[in-house]
Amino acid sequence: MSYGSAAGVGAQSALWSDNGTFTASTRPTLSTVNTWLEQVSNSIDAALADEGFTTPVTVAKVVSVLDMYTNGIVKDLVDWSHGAGRYYSDRYIKAGLSPFTTVDSEIQKWVQRKSVGFANLGVPRSETGRQEASFDLL
Repeated sequence: MSYGSAAGVGAQSALWSDNGTFTASTRPTLSTVNTWLEQVSNSIDAALADEGFTTPVTVAKVVSVLDMYTNGIVKDLVDWSHGAGRYYSDRYIKAGLSPFTTVDSEIQKWVQRKSVGFANLGVPRSETGRQEASFDLL
């Protein structure tokens, strides 16, 4: 299951789409946008699983938040594909940063910040995840 939608990304990317619609001839293509939606969704699910949540999330209020967040990240990747946006700043270029590494880091931090709210909204959570400490005895 992917969060977000090509239409949701297109609504934020009118400049790079065909009136808000991605097609086989837009840059990026609809196929690329859908691939990014799936990859970002999988990264979000991995971060949620790290926090002990059951994925994919099906609680409507939380899915709405995940849709919005996913669309925003993919919109930033659309901008990047055109040499624009926050992932294509001088700072990124000079530092040799990858937008994909940044996306992963941002997702981890974002999910950690939202974890109490997601639990309070009813996303099932197990006792496993990062909150469970583990260590090796020497």
